[in-house]
Amino acid sequence: MSLYQPPQPQNHQLVSAVLRLIHSTHYADESSPHWDAEREYSAEQVALAARELVRAVDAMPEDQRPIGWDKDQTEVEQPPTLDELRGLLGSEL
Repeated sequence: MSLYQPPQPQNHQLVSAVLRLIHSTHYADESSPHWDAEREYSAEQVALAARELVRAVDAMPEDQRPIGWDKDQTEVEQPPTLDELRGLLGSEL
């Protein structure tokens, strides 16, 4: 088994979309009449790029996918519930 390498075009597209979203949320020019539309558009582009990356990884040969990629969601360890955390940490939550 070799080191996982994501499909480069889709990975670069996702990284670019995330950087654009960061720019539109943290460095937005709120005096611009379209600043909120840019933020919404950027968020949609992140979702679309992520979907394309998932599809590209799904299309890869099984031995080249990340470890656990094909794991059934019922097999994945679920995070503790709030009640379980309260039991572990006492009344701090």
